[in-house]
Order: sequence, then C-alpha cells, then structure tokens
Amino acid sequence: MSMGLEHSASRQLLLALQWDDAPTLEGFELGENGLAFEALSKLLASREGGALYLWGPPASGKSHLLRAACRSVQQAGRWALHLTPQSPPSHWPALDAFTRFGAGALLAVDDVQACAAWQQDLLFGLFNAARQFNVAFLAAGNAPPAQLELRADVRTRLAWGLALGLAPLDDDGKQRVLQRMAAARGFDLREDLSRYILSHHARDMASLVGLVSRLDAYALQHARPTSIPLLKSMLAQADPDLHPKP
Repeated sequence: MSMGLEHSASRQLLLALQWDDAPTLEGFELGENGLAFEALSKLLASREGGALYLWGPPASGKSHLLRAACRSVQQAGRWALHLTPQSPPSHWPALDAFTRFGAGALLAVDDVQACAAWQQDLLFGLFNAARQFNVAFLAAGNAPPAQLELRADVRTRLAWGLALGLAPLDDDGKQRVLQRMAAARGFDLREDLSRYILSHHARDMASLVGLVSRLDAYALQHARPTSIPLLKSMLAQADPDLHPKP
C-alpha cells in the first residue's frame, strides 16, 4: 500500500473514531453570544426548572444550542426532548407525562414561529406543565416573543422567562469553527483555504460545514490534501456549470 493510501486509511479510521456531527455545548463558538450561553448554562444546571427563549436570524446558533442542550442533559442521565414544527403529533408529550420526567428534565422547542395552530395549543399546555413540574423549558424562534405571529397567550408564555437574542458569527468565528471541525476530523484546514471558502461560497454555517465535510470526503477518496485547487475540482465535478461567487 502506498504512503498516500496508508494515510488515507488511517484518517478514515481516525474520523470514524473521533468525529461526531451532533452539536455540543463545548463546540459552540460564542462570538457575541456569551450572555445567552451563560443563561443557558444556568438553566441546565438548575434542578428547579425555568424558561429561556432564544431568538435570532438563521444561522445564529439557535438550533445548535437547543440540540446540544438536550444532548448534554441526556448524557447526564436526565430526560430531555427536542421538538420542532416538523415533529409528528406522536412525538409531543402528553401533559400528564411531566409528572414522570424528574428533576433536571428539559423540554426544547425549536422554530416556534412556524408552529401550526394545533402545535400552539400543545405549546401553551406544555409550557404550563413544565412550569408546574419544574421542567426546564427552552425555546427558539426568529424574532422576540412580542413580534411572533403566534397566539397572544403563547407569546406571553414565551416572554415569561429570559428572552435573549443571538447574533451570527463574524468571519473570524466561522473560520475557528471550520478549523476546529477539520482538526476533529484529522486534517488541517489551512487559513488560505478557509478564507477562500468564506469569500467565495455560501456563508451560513450549515452550508459551510457541509462544504468542508464534502471536501474532506473528496480528499480522502483521492488521497490528496485539502487545498483550493482540490475544492475547485470537487465543485466542478459535482456540477460543471457551478461556479463560486466572484
């Protein structure tokens, strides 16, 4: 086996052992969101419930924090549930189930601005049940509670606890996330490459992470180090008519 193939095989093994795409609290790049992160940390540390609503534009880290919070609570051996408007009715808990969740439990509801009427009915009841049984309630949406196009009583419930805004990362923050991701996968994302990606491609974090993941897989497949020419080759092969932003 050639040295290149040996390196590729060892990296694939390293990736299988080390890389986990699930978001974590430790992997959250704070940027300007230190206050919101501190509030979330206090909510998760409390065994007395509480409520926190996070709002912000797309790619500001809302979904990352909700999913990471649920994962952290579950890893601590406590009950946690992450819901979205796409969650089927069977996934939404019955109100009497809150008596069984126990101290330190967490209910997280993402993208509340998109909740249908029946989900708003449930959301209202779930918030009240969480408050009654000391279950932490964490929600996220695209605007402050008062500006959401939801029922007035639901907006009021979302505003009962802390409501804090999240700001998207600047380019330096995005670059740190991508480089940390690359290091976890076992390769070096050089600064010139990360800057090129940020300057020529979609800038939201989901797209950036997806692009770097594809580039890593492509580099492994071809046993070549990641580079700007390799990225261009990958994109050209995927879609000959696709060109990066000028």
